[in-house]
Amino acid sequence: MTTAVLLAAGMGTRLRPYTKQFPKPLTKILGKPIIEYSLNALKNAGIEDIVVVTGYLGNKIQKHLKDGRHLGVKIRYCYNSRYMLGNAISLKVAEKALSDKNPFFLLMGDHLFSEAIIEKAVKNIDREPLLCIDRNPHYPPQIKDATKVLIDQKGCIIDIGKNISRWNAIDTGLFVLDNAIFEVIYYLEKRKPDLTITDCIKYLSLNVKPVWGCDITEHFWFDIDTQQDIEFVESFLRRILKCQENGMG
Repeated sequence: MTTAVLLAAGMGTRLRPYTKQFPKPLTKILGKPIIEYSLNALKNAGIEDIVVVTGYLGNKIQKHLKDGRHLGVKIRYCYNSRYMLGNAISLKVAEKALSDKNPFFLLMGDHLFSEAIIEKAVKNIDREPLLCIDRNPHYPPQIKDATKVLIDQKGCIIDIGKNISRWNAIDTGLFVLDNAIFEVIYYLEKRKPDLTITDCIKYLSLNVKPVWGCDITEHFWFDIDTQQDIEFVESFLRRILKCQENGMG
């Protein structure tokens, strides 16, 4: 059975004052918490075993989602007491909840993905490790503060980071990985305790095995960090819903 790891440990400081009382993944988009969009999309793609990594105000996420049964999934929880560090530390705490042999999905708990993106990643699971990339981002919640990616002619990552000078795609925050990523985390955190997944993906692709860029350019996704992002995404989704109601999509 394929498992998905959802990282939901961060403090979400750019959404204060809301996140002084509530964790960022419970921020509502059209009345539904961000994290539930990912859970629904995973369920519809046939992925029902979910590991949610909590940290900041994690008890509120667990109280809201419970065991996931009401959402049609099975949720297990891991807690990262060092949630103020880089997000690779949150991934590290999920290791014991995963099978050593099977690939797993990794999603950011504050991202919203169209179901088509997850479906495409499922179809390409045999090509893991992979990162879903967007070669033509043009919406504000995709471009601002984006992690850039440089893909070579074979479609594999040769550089990744927020400040790289040469790039041809954007990191969407959806990965398919295996236990090799944990070996990388253990190795790199000795040098950099505040370790990010971006750091690990770069090392993995250049030194262990190539990370393939799964192109999802034609599908929508959003990285939600600010109130302006929320307003934009809600407006975007309302337009989609209106088109669907009018039989246009």
